Amino acid sequence: MKKLYTIVLLSVIHFALIAQISHTINTGGYYYTPSTLTIEVGDSVIWINDGGLHDVNGDINTITGQSFNNPVTFDSPSTNTVGAVIFAYKFTVPGTYNYDCSVGTHAQAGMVGSLIVNTQSTSTAGLILNGVLDLDLPTGGSTGKAIHIKALQPIPDLSIYGIGIANNGGGTDGQEYIFPSISLNTGENLIVCRDTAAIISYFIGCNSFDVIIQDDSSVITQNGDDAIELFENGIVIETFGDINVDGTGEPWEYKDSWSYKDSTGSVTFNGNSWVMGGVDCSDGSTTSLSSNCPYPYCSSQSGNNVDITFNVDMSQNLDPFNTPELNSTFNNWCGNCDQLTDFDGDDIWELTVSLNPGDTIEYKFSADNWAFQETLDSNESCTNGLSNFTNRFLIIPSVNTNLDEVCWGSCSPCATGFQSIDSYQVNVYPNPTSNELFISSVSEIKYLEIHNSLGQKVYGKSLKSLQVNLDISNFSNDFYTAKVVFEDNVSIVNFIKN
Repeated sequence: MKKLYTIVLLSVIHFALIAQISHTINTGGYYYTPSTLTIEVGDSVIWINDGGLHDVNGDINTITGQSFNNPVTFDSPSTNTVGAVIFAYKFTVPGTYNYDCSVGTHAQAGMVGSLIVNTQSTSTAGLILNGVLDLDLPTGGSTGKAIHIKALQPIPDLSIYGIGIANNGGGTDGQEYIFPSISLNTGENLIVCRDTAAIISYFIGCNSFDVIIQDDSSVITQNGDDAIELFENGIVIETFGDINVDGTGEPWEYKDSWSYKDSTGSVTFNGNSWVMGGVDCSDGSTTSLSSNCPYPYCSSQSGNNVDITFNVDMSQNLDPFNTPELNSTFNNWCGNCDQLTDFDGDDIWELTVSLNPGDTIEYKFSADNWAFQETLDSNESCTNGLSNFTNRFLIIPSVNTNLDEVCWGSCSPCATGFQSIDSYQVNVYPNPTSNELFISSVSEIKYLEIHNSLGQKVYGKSLKSLQVNLDISNFSNDFYTAKVVFEDNVSIVNFIKN
């Protein structure tokens, strides 16, 4: 009977909702997907059970015990039938609705959601502003300026929509940018920007936008104090900011930052709430995920992270310490939250961290919650090259990687270009070098192997010689470790290619 009831209920719901837009939210293990949804008055929402026992509670907040204060309260019985409709509701009163799953501790585990119900407009296609960006990118200029829009229903021809920039509080300038004649599907996100390559690079490792358009007409030029207007058929249907007010110093200022439409936001226009990134929060960042204010749409791609192991040799550190730590852009330079360990007592301390492939991070080693930190030479190849705030940098590879050990305060292992091991002496020159490299010894070299800074083998050859002359002109600029193998011993030396 339960299966028959579900089929009949779905049929009734389909018949009842056929005249208006219907949205589906999937419900499963501690999630509602999407967790935030923007709809219009008259639209309906159906919650489908992916598995487990869940309900949809829009009455009393399960966590606080206080009323959600929704414009209209709603609640549903719980069900554990996979594929069943947990709840269906047609929203006729505009406003923001919060809800959760009241089963067990599901709400406490993050199973919460929200709906933004907008007053139905005369719009025939259902397009909204979703984000306004004025990012400070490494490429400089206007490359970080962009507008993020979202389709609420199928749009056969996007060219009926356009954008206007109301500069410096001077009022409307009318429609200045017209979208190309393309189609969008329901729920698709589009970003129009001044430089697609720069935006793609900045949002590497994030959920990708469905459509990216480059504005070659140079209209998308908003500064962080300019209001934005969305037009349909030449008529304004939505505004972010106040077109008659210069946004500098206003709560909605987004200079070198962004604003993102979300029900949790504290800034409101046209009944819509916006979250602000914070003025200048993108300054100095290279990617959204490594910035001080990741763009909310740019959530990390789940399941794609790789394990990166950092190794630092503390044997030549002269300062007394207890525990080294890794501080970085990815952990907001948090002090001792990412501590290294040395289980085998060899003075090589290590830490493995799960990170997003393609991200560019800056980091350095410190000790005892920033009691002291390493000092790096900005001319070394593993650093960001800045004379002030010199940090190590790394582009996260696409596979799990155990980085080569480095000496505290250096990009190289704790070894010198000339090293004596018993009766073996190895000399590497010139160092740094650009094209040729000579490696020599007083004893016969049997084998030579070279690794780059990521620990990847780039050269290996069996030898019977006291000297090796290598052409390394095709090597990437990096620091390298050479393993020189003798009859009964091994010597490690390093060199820099620049």
